[in-house]
Order: sequence, then C-alpha cells, then structure tokens
Amino acid sequence: MLSRQYPALQHRPYRLLWSGLLVSNMGTWMQNVAQSWLIYKMTNNDARYLGWLGLAFAIPMIALPAVGGMLADRYPRAGILRITQWSMALVALIQAILTLSNLNTPMYILIATFVGATLLAVDNPTRQALIPTLVPRHDLMNALALNAATYNGAALLGPAIAGFLLSVVGAGWLFAANAISYLAVIYAVSQMPAVDEASRTPSTLADALLGGVRYARGHALTGILLLTSAVLSLFGRSYQQVLPIYADDIWHISAQGYGIMLSAAGAGAMIGALGMASLPRITPNGRNLKFAGILFAVLLACFALTTVWWIGVILLVCIGIMSTAATTFIATMLQLDVPGNLRGRVMSLHAITLIGVPSVGGLLVTSLTTVLGTGTDSHAINAAGAPLALLVGAATVALLFVVVRIPLRDSTAPEPVR
Repeated sequence: MLSRQYPALQHRPYRLLWSGLLVSNMGTWMQNVAQSWLIYKMTNNDARYLGWLGLAFAIPMIALPAVGGMLADRYPRAGILRITQWSMALVALIQAILTLSNLNTPMYILIATFVGATLLAVDNPTRQALIPTLVPRHDLMNALALNAATYNGAALLGPAIAGFLLSVVGAGWLFAANAISYLAVIYAVSQMPAVDEASRTPSTLADALLGGVRYARGHALTGILLLTSAVLSLFGRSYQQVLPIYADDIWHISAQGYGIMLSAAGAGAMIGALGMASLPRITPNGRNLKFAGILFAVLLACFALTTVWWIGVILLVCIGIMSTAATTFIATMLQLDVPGNLRGRVMSLHAITLIGVPSVGGLLVTSLTTVLGTGTDSHAINAAGAPLALLVGAATVALLFVVVRIPLRDSTAPEPVR
C-alpha cells in the first residue's frame, strides 16, 4: 500500500536515506528550539540575539553552498555525507557538554551555530544532488516531497518534545539527543550501495564555483525559480524567527506553548508534504506555484493580526501546508530543469535560498520588529513590532507572485542530459 502511494520508497538506497533523515531531523529540530529559547532567555529577552542567531546560521549558508555544490559534482556524494554528518554530531556534542557544565554563553551558541551551518552548506547540496540518482525520474517529485516530509515530520514532533524537555531536563540534554540522532544518517549512508552519481570534474576552478550561477543566468526558468525561492524565504518563511516573541511577549505562554506553535507549523508542513507525495495529479508548474505562494502570503498576514493563541496555531498549520507546497514545486521544477553534471552547483544555489536566506530574513524581521515597535520596554516593543514586521513580509511575498511571470514546466518535459 505504502509503496503504491509513495513509490520512491520502493527503492532501497532512497529508503535508507529517508529513514535516517527522519530521525536526524527530529534531533535537529529539538536543538533549534533549545538554541532559540536558551539564547533568548540568557540575554533577558533581547530580540536582537534571535536575529544574530539567524545571521550566524545565514552567513555560511549564503557564502559556502557553492563550495558544497562544487564538491558534490567532483567527489563521491555518499563519502561527503559521512564526513559532514560525523562533524555535525561532534558540534552538537560539544554544545551539550558546555551547557550541562554551565559554561555555555550566547557567544558560544552563535559560534556553534556558525560552524554547524558551515557543515550544512556542504551537506545539503550534496544530499539534494544525490536524490535524483536514487530514484527514477518519474518518482522524483514523490521523493522530494517525502524528503520534505522527513524535515517537516520532525518539525511536528521535535518542537513538542523539546518544549516539554526544556523545562524537565534542560537544553543540554536536547543538544546531546541531537548528537546521537546523526548516527541514523551515518548508518544509512554506510549501508548505501554504490550508485552512479554521474560526477564530472569541471574544467576550471571558476567553472566549478560559478557553473550554477552561469546556468541560472542563461536559463530563464531556473533563474526565476531561484529568485522566487529567495524572496519567499527572505520575506515569508523567516516568520519563525519571531515566534518566540509571539509566545513570550504577545500571548504570554510557556516554553511548551512555544513548542506547540512550532509543531503546528510542522504539522502543516507534514500534511503538505504527504499531500504532495500522495497526489500524483498535482503538476509542478508555474500556475500551481503562484497559487501556493499567494495563499501563503494571505495566511501569514492573517497570523500577524490574530490576537488569539489557538487561532494562531490553526493558521500556523495552514501556513505550513502552503509553504511546503510552494517549496516542493520550486525544488521539483529545478531538479527537472537542471542537467545532472550541474545539479550539485545549481542545487547549492537553491540551498542558499531555502536555508540561508530565511536566516537573513530572520535578522530583517527582528530588526523591523525593533524599528516598528513602540513601548517603554523590550516586551512592549516586541509585541507591537512583530505583527507589523510580518505584515510587511506578507505583502512583499504577495506582490512577487502577482507580478512575476513563472514559465510553465511539468514532469512530462524531456529529461535534461545527465
């Protein structure tokens, strides 16, 4: 039954990677919650540190994925994943030791975030480039949707568990749990048989680093998709950076409530991912992408204005659904449009927009919160400014999808040369 509904899982190499990521991503989400909550409380509710936390993550994810893409197109991708996964486990373990020893500081958290993002800048484009070699072309959208489901399914459970454990065992043990979770991917990659990765060594260093940029500039669909992904991430998907403000300063709820908010967005994203994977008649094209993007912006504006916690939670579910739909359309259209020998480098640009840019957006939205907010203390300023900052973002995303013309592309088009 599952194999018919999710045909990508019929292929053992992909199934191994998918299962490992499901466990590892849960640990990552638990650590994300611990980091945001810990640094916010350690700095006496200073919203600027949430922005700096996002910036520490964003700098490597913007500057380095091109290097990761180059490596993914030059060297065995499974081998690269083994190195990055072991290294990220070590970073999480160090954070656990520092926190449990009462030696952690905001600066240490920012440094650990920077190092982890540096490793992810190599890991993510490598994984994205590997996936099309693990499944046949007609199962690619199913595989990408299921890949999103591993992250979003973890986003459903991870924050809820983290919100509970934060008040029970503390942030240190959440870092330790994340370190252990990386072993799932490490095992999966070690069991993965050799696959034809079709790597080709670029002729020059400039071609190795800039080949993806040149391809995007010369191909309208790829360029527009990357631009759309960047704007969606900068002004829309960065909303999660101010959720601690909504939890603590607007709705006055506990860490458990904050975890529920993140889980609500994760639940929506999970529903969206499974829906995309389960409905083969959904075609990845510009029309469907526009619909998902505009509806996402409308839902985000509604969330910004709500003053009732449970309504906000429901809206977060809906936002998660449309966010996943839009990002899955973008990822599938990109994978179908890019030749295999350039896939690592082009998907490294996608990794920048998908993972790095939202963190820059986090700095933007927290800065707007401080600028637009009014009041006599940080709580009042944050409570007044966060809704206005989200409204600015929602309006920008809506304008993008109304104005930009996205060319049609569907899975029936001829396959690019690998």
